Amino acid sequence: MLYHYTFRTYKGKALLDDKELRDFLKGAFHEVATEKGFKVVECEILCDHVHVLIEQGYALSTSLVMKFLKGVSSRRLFQKYPTNRYDIRKLWGRSFHARKIVAEEKDGIASYIKGQRNEKGIDKRF
Repeated sequence: MLYHYTFRTYKGKALLDDKELRDFLKGAFHEVATEKGFKVVECEILCDHVHVLIEQGYALSTSLVMKFLKGVSSRRLFQKYPTNRYDIRKLWGRSFHARKIVAEEKDGIASYIKGQRNEKGIDKRF
């Protein structure tokens, strides 16, 4: 099964502008996926939210996949980049959106996720 997930940073803060942080989080997402038995097909991290296309089995619920991705990535990020916890208390917000994707939509959704940035690597919304 394929799912398109979107989730935000805590309170929608623009915390993920740094390319090094984005690359670290993408690597963390792929590591968690291989550890827990699902696959990250496509991922794009913007300054205040994330788009991820995931291929998962029937045994994993959407909430469990988000628990793995958000929990482990947040913990690993704060271990590698310690911060003043009064400024940045949490990395991810509580909610997420998951949409089940049929096989015919896979290429379109993957290109949509890739297209969140322009050719200069800047978020298209700005």
